Amino acid sequence: MAVVILGAGALGREVLAVLEASSTSVSGFLVEPGYATSPVRGIPVADDLEAWSSDPEGSFLVAVGDGRAREKLVQQMGRVRYATAVHPAAIIGPNVTLCEGVMILGAASMTVDVKVSPHVLVYPGCTITHDCVIGAYASLGPGVSLAGGVVIEEGANIGVGAVIAPGCRIGAWSIVGAGAAVIRDVQAGSTVVGVPARPLVHRAEAAPD
Repeated sequence: MAVVILGAGALGREVLAVLEASSTSVSGFLVEPGYATSPVRGIPVADDLEAWSSDPEGSFLVAVGDGRAREKLVQQMGRVRYATAVHPAAIIGPNVTLCEGVMILGAASMTVDVKVSPHVLVYPGCTITHDCVIGAYASLGPGVSLAGGVVIEEGANIGVGAVIAPGCRIGAWSIVGAGAAVIRDVQAGSTVVGVPARPLVHRAEAAPD
């Protein structure tokens, strides 16, 4: 089964490296119309889905870093088959569910009883412990640590090196800043930063001096 990678940028090259490391054949890259380029590391780049539609066993991976953009592309693609990309160095424990489109780019660790929903992006160095649930289109930056029972809702973006305390729920499409330490639930659509993590208040919203 050969894989077509949607997106030929930096993340696309990272996903290609994961697939090559796991001996998975890659047919090519698919990009937006008008953005076809020369081959990337010897792999052809096309801007027309028809170029890759002749393989009935083919599958796709959406290698786009922004969760909203991944969601939009999946909706545009319609009913196609999606692969998973799991680096051989990743540690995947018992009863860990990896849904279609999941991308694990390096030596991440998932201990036991973890669910990773479709089209989630997990960078190297992440630690995901027992009973965590990660919603569709979420992104976990390098070195993120999730303690037991954490729920990451759809589309949430967890920044580099952030730590989430046991049982916390990170709301849909929220952002946790790099290096943050989250010790309580995060509201959907909000941004939290710092140690401990607190909601980011823009200057225009802050009380006057």
